[in-house]
Amino acid sequence: MYHNFPAGGVAAGFGGAAAASSWLGLQALWLGLALFTLVSAGLAVKRILPTRKG
Repeated sequence: MYHNFPAGGVAAGFGGAAAASSWLGLQALWLGLALFTLVSAGLAVKRILPTRKG
């Protein structure tokens, strides 16, 4: 009506999709946490181990 971007409708759409696929959303959250943990552990080990010279 006023040529505004329908942010409320878009947000409601995303909210509905998240509610409909809450299991997938939860799995994505755990997957993200697992990847973050692995990357953090890898970087920590890389910093702890002495660098090879030559």
